Amino acid sequence: MKGRFRGLHARAFVHATEDLDKVKMAMANVVGPVELTALVTEGVHGNPLTVLEANVSGPDDVPRFFSKLDREDLQTILRTLDKRVDEGCNLFVKIDKQSAFLGQVRLDRGDDVISVRIRVAAFPARRELAQKVVSEIVEQELTLRNKQAEAGA
Repeated sequence: MKGRFRGLHARAFVHATEDLDKVKMAMANVVGPVELTALVTEGVHGNPLTVLEANVSGPDDVPRFFSKLDREDLQTILRTLDKRVDEGCNLFVKIDKQSAFLGQVRLDRGDDVISVRIRVAAFPARRELAQKVVSEIVEQELTLRNKQAEAGA
């Protein structure tokens, strides 16, 4: 899996009604213990809003992210790759912020999420190649899980 990704960027919006430390913990559960940047701004209605962001690019960071997802979410990524990978070879996923705070990295489709963009290393940089790279990595993770389950049974 190493060398197949250029990095991961995560972003979460922290509303005035949310606990900043809890959202920081949710981000750490998704991307690991990295330095977060925080930008304090205003929402469209003038409400205070903090934007938390994290960037990771170590060789194990993206594979570690995939290892945190459960089988169902990995299979969902495979089924929806055509909607998740753009022409710039980026994979986009949304993670449930509440579940992440509780230590469970789960896909979500709502707005109260941690948005994750994974830059896929594909040469030449084509969407189809990026989709193939992601598909291979997710399939490898699922195969590893199946082997682990068989060994434990």
